[in-house]
Amino acid sequence: MATSFRLGLIQLAVGASKADNIARAVRSIKEAASGGAKIVALPECFNSPYGTSYFPEYAEKIPGESTNALAAAARESEVFLVGGKFNDGS
Repeated sequence: MATSFRLGLIQLAVGASKADNIARAVRSIKEAASGGAKIVALPECFNSPYGTSYFPEYAEKIPGESTNALAAAARESEVFLVGGKFNDGS
C-alpha cells in the first residue's frame, strides 16, 4: 500500500552572517513543519554565501554550530531533515 507524505523544499536568501543564515533556516524548517511537511530539504550552502573563497571562513567541525541547530530544529519540529551541504574544513 502506498503512503503519501508532504515534502518541504526551502529556498533561502543567504547573507554574510552565519548566525542569521542559521536562524533563517531554523525558522523555515519550523514553518515547513507547521505546514505539514514530514521531510524538509535545505539548499546547498544554506549557512554561507556561495563560492570557494567563502569556504575557509565559514567552515566548521561536525558536530558544530550549524549541525547542532539543524538537529534541534528537526527534533523539535518532528521532521526528517536534509541539511544541505557546507564546508567542514577538511
